[in-house]
Amino acid sequence: MKPHRKPRHRLEASAADEQLDGLVPRDLRHLSRVHWTPVEIAVRAVALLCPAPRMTILDVGAGVGKVCVIGAMSSWGMWCGVERHVSLVETAMRLARALGVAERTNFVHGDAFSIDWESFDSIYLYNPFELEPFPTDPDQHALEYRMHVAQVQERLAALPHGVRVVTLHGFGAVMPSSFELVYQERFASVGLDLVLWIQRARTRCIVRAS
Repeated sequence: MKPHRKPRHRLEASAADEQLDGLVPRDLRHLSRVHWTPVEIAVRAVALLCPAPRMTILDVGAGVGKVCVIGAMSSWGMWCGVERHVSLVETAMRLARALGVAERTNFVHGDAFSIDWESFDSIYLYNPFELEPFPTDPDQHALEYRMHVAQVQERLAALPHGVRVVTLHGFGAVMPSSFELVYQERFASVGLDLVLWIQRARTRCIVRAS
């Protein structure tokens, strides 16, 4: 599957999205329609990410934790979101407490690549490095974006057999060849594809003795 190259759409807000956004500080709500997964899509993503109890799920670039809290409310998985902006992490923690799911969510402030992705059953990627939620230098961001996308490819290729990866709007590059495309759904209302991939083999570098 080719990587998505079109910029994100401004997503239409449903009543459910507006209700959830109402629990977020007013100065962050403007980020919702560009950066956060709509509730309708998040519910479907949760079903793909966590089809069985006690699964562990990592949301890379979790923002205010929207997918994680929806997942914790509608499944029996453990949800972890990693986010580089501290104000969004703090908001995600408050949101989880407000919705009564703090015990099954964990939000980490920091670099997504400082976490061991191999310890999770599923990974969620909504093209997490494409856009910065806060102003930044465009040239520096473009450089970091290319670097992060390459790192994502490396992390995905190293995941164990059976790990599920769900992408919304891709992640900026093609999936490693070891992944099988299992399910794809087009959400016409926002013009984005939700895709489930499953790792079928683990890529290993084998050094043979001469």
